Amino acid sequence: MKQIPNLLSVSRIALCLPLLLVDAMTMSFWVLYVIGGTTDMLDGFLARRLDVESKFGARLDGLADFVFVLAVGYKLFPWLKLPATLWVMIWLVTLVRMFNAICSYVVRHRIEYLHTKANKLTGFLLFIGMMTIGQSYFIILAWMIACVALFAAIQEGHLIRNKTI
Repeated sequence: MKQIPNLLSVSRIALCLPLLLVDAMTMSFWVLYVIGGTTDMLDGFLARRLDVESKFGARLDGLADFVFVLAVGYKLFPWLKLPATLWVMIWLVTLVRMFNAICSYVVRHRIEYLHTKANKLTGFLLFIGMMTIGQSYFIILAWMIACVALFAAIQEGHLIRNKTI
């Protein structure tokens, strides 16, 4: 039972190979995507619920998230038809998060990304939002997600710089 959260994280990494091999925007892709996203939601929840949280598990989850996002991003990037202003917003969120990582290193001597409610909401909205690519309302939803992501990044930076992590 203690290893279930870590096994879910490892399975998300392993899932990336078939995800890279199927065509994007197909039923096979979306099934793998939903399975990967579900493992992401379950691993942390189960680790807390089973009281088996560990530094190793947190790092493994972070690695699995990174690999999964890279694989999904690689497959979906060609399908993203976003206005230039939205790309600017995405870069702004990225810069704020990079600044937060630097501040985290200065304050805590390691890079940490906080699991705030706003960051969790951002992740959930991104997960759901990607499944609306190609829909008429996708750009509006993408703007909403970008605004939530910017708020979450600013909040995270505030918590890091005030040493409330």
